[in-house]
Amino acid sequence: MRLLGFNQALAGICAVVGIFNVSAYATVETKNVVVRVMERTGDKLFEEKLRYPASFDAVPKVKALTPLVISFDVLSNDTALPLDQAFVSFQHTETKAEVALPAQNTKNSGSYKLDVSRKVFRQNFGSVPGVYNVALVLGSFAEGGLFYELGNVYMVAGNKAKLKEPKATYGPKPEIQHRFAEPQKMPNILFSLLFTGLAVAPFVALLGVWGRLGVNLQKLQLEPVGSVAFMGLVAAYMALAVAYWVGLKLFPTLGCALVLSLPTYLTGQYALSKRIVQNI
Repeated sequence: MRLLGFNQALAGICAVVGIFNVSAYATVETKNVVVRVMERTGDKLFEEKLRYPASFDAVPKVKALTPLVISFDVLSNDTALPLDQAFVSFQHTETKAEVALPAQNTKNSGSYKLDVSRKVFRQNFGSVPGVYNVALVLGSFAEGGLFYELGNVYMVAGNKAKLKEPKATYGPKPEIQHRFAEPQKMPNILFSLLFTGLAVAPFVALLGVWGRLGVNLQKLQLEPVGSVAFMGLVAAYMALAVAYWVGLKLFPTLGCALVLSLPTYLTGQYALSKRIVQNI
């Protein structure tokens, strides 16, 4: 139950002012007082239209999912009257505890409405169910006030939320089940050997062609430095190709090939130019 100290005090003042003015002036009147209990689908579970000072005899049940709606018009000498205070008072018949909820001015005139939504119900009635006496507490400093008892409603308690078990802060943690990635399925070893043989076959064929053409390696002595450097760089290219095939990435391979390209060109041209001069 929420205690409304300031609003409850104002509601009491309005009630006192209303009783005095009803007896003396009787200028504040209510009209089109309607009490409804609605389903979420819009169906009406209970509806009662009242005229002061009549009240409804039935005790409708109100839940969080079936909102209570109270609407009414306020007049003074047959003219719409905006109020200074408009409350709907709910007083528990057993504990006598009271909750005063403000009614909203819907048209900025004398029409008022209170919608006990799910949130309002849980804040004010969810923890303290039971029968409540419902009354309008209306007050105008210029025209007086009115206290109008509408009847009783039964506030049904909602389902209590299940308390979650507190989690252990200290103690052994659950075992972590980790599954390592399975190794990739490799091709058959015969396929790997076949591919290796096809890769080496051009080099073997090259050596065989050189042998049949009668390559004379003794002439390399005419220019040993340039020839050896050139052949070494060619061998470096072959080693780079093998490294790329084994596992070297593409961009590092291209970088190394670019570095070897200029020395290979220079040493090759130097060795060939020396051979040409010596042959002349």
